[in-house]
Amino acid sequence: MSDNYYIVRGAKMRCDKGTHARKINLPESHGAYATEKPMMNKSDNVVNKNISYFGICSECKEGEDIYLIGEDGKQLPPGKKCLVKVSGDWMKVKEDTLVDGKPALTAESVLICSLHQGKIKFVTTGQEQE
Repeated sequence: MSDNYYIVRGAKMRCDKGTHARKINLPESHGAYATEKPMMNKSDNVVNKNISYFGICSECKEGEDIYLIGEDGKQLPPGKKCLVKVSGDWMKVKEDTLVDGKPALTAESVLICSLHQGKIKFVTTGQEQE
């Protein structure tokens, strides 16, 4: 199995209800690395610490309108901020690879937003050359 299977700090993720991909953050390393980058575990799901909003939400009807430029560089119509609320850990994790005592995140890992049942999935592992 390739090292690129594991998720590291800076991997891009996307919610299927939002307009923008975002990078997962890890303020402090757990001490495990893949390609010299800090690996993530199933508890790295804290909103505004590990995960930020995903642009404009297709389901949200409350709150102020926000105005964003799309990933294609074009102005998007105003919409509601894609807020994230998490009530569980990442699923589809690598149970037999522990990072700080908890299962490692992989390219297959999924997190559910409890506000609108959005599925958050990784689109990169974070190990790609930029």
